[in-house]
Amino acid sequence: MIEKFKSHVTIDKFLQDCDKFNFEKQTYDISYPEFLKYFSDIKTITKHNLIIGINFTYGWMPTIFDFRSDKFDEAIEILNNAKNGVVLTIAQLETLKGLFNNSLVGTSKLLHFVNPAKFPIWDSRVYYYLTGELAYNHRIGNCEAYFSFIKFCEYLTQINEYEEIHQSICKRLGYPMAKLRTVELIMYLNGGQTNSDQVKVRHHRHTN
Repeated sequence: MIEKFKSHVTIDKFLQDCDKFNFEKQTYDISYPEFLKYFSDIKTITKHNLIIGINFTYGWMPTIFDFRSDKFDEAIEILNNAKNGVVLTIAQLETLKGLFNNSLVGTSKLLHFVNPAKFPIWDSRVYYYLTGELAYNHRIGNCEAYFSFIKFCEYLTQINEYEEIHQSICKRLGYPMAKLRTVELIMYLNGGQTNSDQVKVRHHRHTN
């Protein structure tokens, strides 16, 4: 999948899109640093923290949250591993997704708040930017695709010019961010569809 991303989004295209960055602070920029601080201040994630975390995460989602399994103990272990920088497996990501509304989008957001340096946020606009394809559930819910997305983001942060771009975005928004966050923001802002595409994809976004 990463080769598909590289083919659709060349380094030249990405740098051109960085130059078009035009983003003003929004309401969720008030929440974002607080969400990060919540998990950074926790030494060990418990069920209490998991429940609070996934519910404030869904403040950034268009759907009502619903636990879809009872695998809390497994999820707590996985989230603590993620917090400590352990590389997750597809099976572990599937376990989290299965608990968290069966949504990879919501799962990626929670993982980002737990460890922003390792897990970028995945959503329909980002998927569209990377592929030019509508984010139907079988596409955006694919855990292998999400891991390819992580690798692609890491690849882009290694571009020589990116450090200056990253620092510029952090300065503009007024708070520090991980590089994976600023890369994802560029993708998000450049990942809008046409009006007809947005109508087609709206239902699929609301299922996540």
